[in-house]
Amino acid sequence: MKYKAIILDLDGTTIPLGIDSHPSVRVLETIGLAQKQTHVCVATGRPLFIAKRVIKELGLNSLCSVHDSTQLYNAADDTIIDTISLDHGIADQAYRIIKQYKPEVVLIGEGEKEYEYTGGPWPDTLTDIAMPDLSESTVDKLIEHLTKIQGIAVHKNPSFKKGLFWASVSNALATKLHAVVRIAELLKIRTDEIIGVGDSYNDYPLLSACGLKIAMGNAVPQLKAIADFIAPSVDEDGVATVIEKFILS
Repeated sequence: MKYKAIILDLDGTTIPLGIDSHPSVRVLETIGLAQKQTHVCVATGRPLFIAKRVIKELGLNSLCSVHDSTQLYNAADDTIIDTISLDHGIADQAYRIIKQYKPEVVLIGEGEKEYEYTGGPWPDTLTDIAMPDLSESTVDKLIEHLTKIQGIAVHKNPSFKKGLFWASVSNALATKLHAVVRIAELLKIRTDEIIGVGDSYNDYPLLSACGLKIAMGNAVPQLKAIADFIAPSVDEDGVATVIEKFILS
C-alpha cells in the first residue's frame, strides 16, 4: 500500500529523549527524501516554543500536532491552525485534586510561555495544566484520581530527567487520535493511509488511529502489543528504517 502520510512522535522516536536532542544525519536524510513522496508530520507532547527548533531542524513543511495535541501547527507557513482549550470550570476541578498531591504545577497557556501556577484566575486561553518531574507511582495515582473528571484527557509522558514523568490535563479532544483525524481531514486523505510511529504511553491513541502502527524498539510494552511492526530503537535510527521500508521502497 502507498501511504500518503507518516506521523512521527519526537522524543524517544525521532530524536533521543532530551530537551537539547537532535536528529541523526540518517534520520534527517530519510525524512528529506520521504517529503518528496508523502506528508511527514509530527505529533508531540512538546509545546510549540520547545518543539519548533526540532521541527525546523527536520525541515518539515506539513502539519504538526504539538503541546499534547492541544494545538495544530502548520510548519509550511509558521501558523497555528487550531487550539483546543481547557474549560476553566474543569480546570478548577482538576486543580483541587492536583493540590492534594502538592506537585509543582506548570501552566502552559497559548504555547509561547511556561510559568508556575499557584492559584488565581486562569488565562483566557488555557490549553493544559502540567505537573513535571514526578515518580511514576505518583503520576499513576494522580491520573487515576483525575480520570474521574468528565471532559478531560490526562497524559503521561517521560520527563527529560531520567526515571521521572510528567502528567498533564487537557480537553478530552486533545489526544493524538484527534490529531490524526484532523490531519487526515485537512490533507484530504484517509486515516488508514497514514503511518503512526511512537514509543510512549501518549502514542497509544496515535497508533490506534493509523493504518500502519509502528512502535520503536525502545517503546513501552503497551505500545508494542498493538504494533504491526517493531522498528529499531531511537538510538539505532528506527525512524529512518521505517521510512526506508514503508515509504522509500
